[in-house]
Amino acid sequence: MLLSETLMFRLRHRHWTAKDFAILGCAMVLYVVLRLTLPKIIKNVDDKLIDKISFGAAIVAMLALMFVT
Repeated sequence: MLLSETLMFRLRHRHWTAKDFAILGCAMVLYVVLRLTLPKIIKNVDDKLIDKISFGAAIVAMLALMFVT
């Protein structure tokens, strides 16, 4: 139990590095680009669905970049 508490403390109080900000920035750019281009590519789709697809793709890209780098 003590090991999991110290791990959670380290994860919560970890300082953000330039890599973290770059990954977050890339994910935000991907979200905005998908949000703007998906309605043009896929016609007749609800706005909520476009938002969920864009957000999901941004999260997946962010997690992939975190584990790759």
